[in-house]
Amino acid sequence: MDSGQADDKIIAVAADDISVSHLRQPQDIPPHLASELRNFFQEYKVLEGKQVQVEGIQGNDVAMPIIQEAIADYLREF
Repeated sequence: MDSGQADDKIIAVAADDISVSHLRQPQDIPPHLASELRNFFQEYKVLEGKQVQVEGIQGNDVAMPIIQEAIADYLREF
């Protein structure tokens, strides 16, 4: 949630980067990295005076429809 509105974020990894290519689902993310990601998304808009609430990290089953909708929106617009 960003300033009271839903604001989805997608965590992606580079398929050819051996340091992260093994990460496929949220449970594959090491706990410390998951904490860093959560902290980043909670804090990155503080300097703008905005409040962000991270509700949780969800899996590919949630991310893929969001990505597909974003692509469709882009194709309609451009």
